[in-house]
Order: sequence, then C-alpha cells, then structure tokens
Amino acid sequence: MKKIAFFIIIAVISTPLFAQVTPEELFLLRTDTEARIVAGLAAADTREQKMVALDSIEQMIRDGRVRQDDEQISNVLRSLAGEGTFVVIRESGRRANNFPDIRRRAVELLGELGGEMAKDMLIYISEKENEPMVLSEAVFALGSIGLNENNESLLAIARVLHDNTRRAAPDNNLAIASLLAIEKIAVANNGFPAEPDIGFLYRAVMGVQTGNYNTNVRRWAENLLVTLIQF
Repeated sequence: MKKIAFFIIIAVISTPLFAQVTPEELFLLRTDTEARIVAGLAAADTREQKMVALDSIEQMIRDGRVRQDDEQISNVLRSLAGEGTFVVIRESGRRANNFPDIRRRAVELLGELGGEMAKDMLIYISEKENEPMVLSEAVFALGSIGLNENNESLLAIARVLHDNTRRAAPDNNLAIASLLAIEKIAVANNGFPAEPDIGFLYRAVMGVQTGNYNTNVRRWAENLLVTLIQF
C-alpha cells in the first residue's frame, strides 16, 4: 500500500502543472502525508523500499518542496545515511541492514539539500563511516555545501584524508574527493579562518604527496598546496 501511495504522489508532482508555480507554492504543495510515506519507506526492512524513499526525496528536492531547515526530511536522510553504521539492525547477531549504496545516495542528497543542518550531519557521518565509497560522497558533499565556520568542514575532511593515507592501500578516489572538497571550500570562502589552527589540514594534504597513491593523486595534492598558500 505504501508503494502505491508513493507512486500516486510521484505521478501528481510530475504533471506539467508544477512547472507553472513558484518555488514557494511548490513547497506548500507538499503534504504531511507524503512526508510520512517517505519516512515509512525509509524505515522499512528492505533495501528496495529505502531506495524508493530516496527517489522520492530526490524528486522533492528538485521540485523545491524541501527546505534546508526541514527537520523531518533531513532526519530521514540522516537515518538512511547511517544504515549499517550508526543505525544498526541485527538478526541472530548479524548486521542485517548494511546498505552502503543506500548510505552513499543519502549522503549525496544531503549535499544537494545543503545548509547548516546537512553540513552538521555530513560531518557526523564522516566520523562514523568507514566505507570509502560513502566517505568520498560525504566529503564531496561538504565541499559542495561550502560552509566552514570555525574550520569545522575543512578539519573533518582533513581527518578523513589523513586516515585514508594511513591505510596500507589508500583509496585514490577518496583522496581526490577530499582534495577537491578542500579546494572548493577554500575558494568559496576566499580562504579560511585563522583559528582553529589549520596546520592539520596542510599536514594531511602533504601526507598525500608521500603516501601510497598514484601519480595523479600526488600531483593533485601538490597543486592544492600551491592554491592554499595563496590565501
């Protein structure tokens, strides 16, 4: 029944009528029933139902029917972004909801949603996550949002980058996503605050130059250092 209701909602919001209204009117067209359906799908047991919830949220974001301070949808995304990490369901002692693809997609949508709430969630997720695919999306999302009060986003990304470099076989894609996010935040904010000390960031980037990465990644880190010094 929930899936049927969801598809009815999608069919309605996809009609040409929605191209003729303002963003404010689009937001007001969202119903509490729709949000409850999405939350119910996200809380369901199966990966497929969680993916349907993510599809719905993506459509809501693109239609302008979710605001950055929307606690209800933000909390659904936070829960989905923690499936198998800080939101754990066990069956016979085994983790039954380890869905890294769900976590990655939820993190991606947090980046699209943007704002302080999403930024705080992404920083928290970056501390709890250990799957490179999800971490890559998390740091990239932080870079896309661009908020960096008290250097909190830069330091979170630097920690992820540092931990990745310490691995015997660091993930090249995660390193590139981290370096790109650092650059995007620095450029968006025309630098970064003097405090807290950003020395850890420089050390994390320099560590890539001597880490077990491919040549392109090490070169990217070298170029980023040149860019950061200019601020």
